[in-house]
Amino acid sequence: MPAPPAPVRAPARERSWSVGTILLVLGAFGLVVAGLIFVTRSWEDIGLAGRTLILLGVTAVIGGLGVWVTRRPLRASAEAVWAVFLALLTLDFFAARHEGLVGLGSLDVAAGWVMWGMVAVVLSVGLSMWARPHLSVDLVVPAVAAGLAIAAAGAGAGAVGDDWDVAWRAVVALVVTGLLALWTRPAGSHVMTIVARVVVAAFYVVAYVASLVELAAHPSLDQAAAGGHGGPLLLMGLTSLAVAWLVPVVRIPAVALAVVAVSVLVVTPVLDAGPEEAAWSVVTLLAVVLAATASRGTGDWVRGARLGATPMVAAVGVVQLFLLGEALGTVGRVVDDPWRAAWDARLASVGGDHAAWAVPVVLAGLLVTTWFVLAWPELTSVRPWRSSVLGAALTLGVVTSVVALRLPVWGGVASLLAVAAVVAVLRLRGVWPVPTPVSLALVLFASALALASQGVSAVTWVAGGALLLGIAFVSAGEVLRLVHASAGTLLLVSGSAAVTALTDADDSAVPLVAVVVALALMAAVRLVVPEHPVAPAVEIAAGAALAVALVMPGSSGEIAVRWTIAGVGLIALSVTATSRRWLVWPGMSALVVAYVALIVDSGFSFVEAYTLPLGVAGLAAGVFAATKKPDTSTWAVLGPGLAVSLLPSVPQSLAAPTELRALLLGAGALAVLAIGIRLRWQAPFVAGTTILTLLVLFNIGPYANAAPRAVVIAAVSAVLLGVGITWEDRVRDGRRLVTYVRSMR
Repeated sequence: MPAPPAPVRAPARERSWSVGTILLVLGAFGLVVAGLIFVTRSWEDIGLAGRTLILLGVTAVIGGLGVWVTRRPLRASAEAVWAVFLALLTLDFFAARHEGLVGLGSLDVAAGWVMWGMVAVVLSVGLSMWARPHLSVDLVVPAVAAGLAIAAAGAGAGAVGDDWDVAWRAVVALVVTGLLALWTRPAGSHVMTIVARVVVAAFYVVAYVASLVELAAHPSLDQAAAGGHGGPLLLMGLTSLAVAWLVPVVRIPAVALAVVAVSVLVVTPVLDAGPEEAAWSVVTLLAVVLAATASRGTGDWVRGARLGATPMVAAVGVVQLFLLGEALGTVGRVVDDPWRAAWDARLASVGGDHAAWAVPVVLAGLLVTTWFVLAWPELTSVRPWRSSVLGAALTLGVVTSVVALRLPVWGGVASLLAVAAVVAVLRLRGVWPVPTPVSLALVLFASALALASQGVSAVTWVAGGALLLGIAFVSAGEVLRLVHASAGTLLLVSGSAAVTALTDADDSAVPLVAVVVALALMAAVRLVVPEHPVAPAVEIAAGAALAVALVMPGSSGEIAVRWTIAGVGLIALSVTATSRRWLVWPGMSALVVAYVALIVDSGFSFVEAYTLPLGVAGLAAGVFAATKKPDTSTWAVLGPGLAVSLLPSVPQSLAAPTELRALLLGAGALAVLAIGIRLRWQAPFVAGTTILTLLVLFNIGPYANAAPRAVVIAAVSAVLLGVGITWEDRVRDGRRLVTYVRSMR
């Protein structure tokens, strides 16, 4: 037999506000409003007995109705009726206090709120516990009422002591709300627990902030201890521990706030008493203790301690940033006015004098704190960069310490270079894998600081450059090696120039030495270690230093010497290094610049003194290229040389066509034309023909201008007539000429 069809289930109805629910809410709201109107308008017209009966009667009726609908069970009706009951009961209580019934008249407003909060909490808890078996769920109204009652009692407790400090009153309010929140635990209502915790959390935040403000307003040790202004924050710390013990879900932030409270209590009086070095030391030592204590474990208590230690750890960083700002300010002052101090003069820190004893404490505290913080389990992802972080902390601490101690210029610079060298040695020997940029940063800061003294800067730049070049050649890591090599090269060239400046040599010797050292470095890496990865970086940096040295100001003669040495050096390097043949072109360009500078220094005023040797050199190179590459156009290889040799003389020759310059230019053009015809080179042929034609025309010009106009007209007409008669022959000859020129190379 076929199986009977499965019963069709009616689709679940979406829960929504029904008409009955809406009527219940409106009815409850109407009863509350009616009660308010009655109490405010008609209460005075009724005697004491009537008032008492009305209070008891209405409350009893609503309470009985609530019992009836709860037992039915009618969930929505129960919520509405019990809301009216609790609201009317609240009105009854305060009306009774106002009229002095049952001894409530002796209570002031604050005490009345406290008492009613306690009563309302008890009623809400009892109502929730009684209604649960009938409704099988927790009522929301008693939970909300309990939260409001706790808040009312806390507000009343905070207003009891009018002459107390705000922080003390906030703490009292928090204690009252906390105790009343504990009263809600027997109810076992999840909603009531959440509402109570939210209310207590709000009072906790207010009390904690008020305690911090109170201590900040009275920071001295006498005020905080004897005056009791630190008591609220101490109680908040103890309260935080109690909350952490009672409420595991908020244990981590509660422990953190307890640690912060204790830290603030310790640090604030020291900050107020001064000096700032004492505050730095206390903050640093406290950060070390907290970081070390919380460095192990994964429980909530330890995690909360680590979270609470974070502000003190951050404060150590803030202290270092403050000192770094002073250090950078000191360097800025040195750079603005370099080479003004003696080698043994003390560094003039922009932050003033600092107690020497605090500087090593702060430095050691920074390193120890960084060490323990990196051991925190939350920073496991940072563990692979542990050495880098420690190296950065070491760099920061050493730089700030050198400036804060106001050491002599040589002492501060020597300390930085020594630490850089030690770190590099430890890295290269595998003792401590600290990144090499630590040494780079220390050397660069030392180089900037050394600008205060000329002698110190010279030694520092040479030593620092040699150290960085050594690191670059023996370490690994392509990018970092290139950076170290470039910085080391520039420092070495600058240091060599600075050492020269210390002697009694002429000022022109400084850039000259820089040129020689730069060329020597380029030659050394290209000839000794051409295959080393850092060789190109050294060459580029040395080339940049060479360019700077070449453009330094000086007389024409000094410039000529510099550029000559550079040109000869580059050409020699191009000959000896096969892979650097292209250096011949910048070398020749340097010689050209040197020649021009020499001519300027010699005082020659005619343009051929500048252009003719360059043109001849260009023509020689072009002829060499033309013989080596027969297929190359003569315009490409000979055009530049012809232009430089002939064109600069054309304007003055045309202006004075009968002078010696025009004669010599014509002779040169004729020689160029002859070479073009003999070798069938197009560029010399066209250049010689053009210049000779211009010279002939400009030589005829004066005579044509002096002859009678009739003679000129007759001569031109005769020429035109002859051309016209022999036109076909001329066209044929022109075509042959064009073909001849085109056939040239």
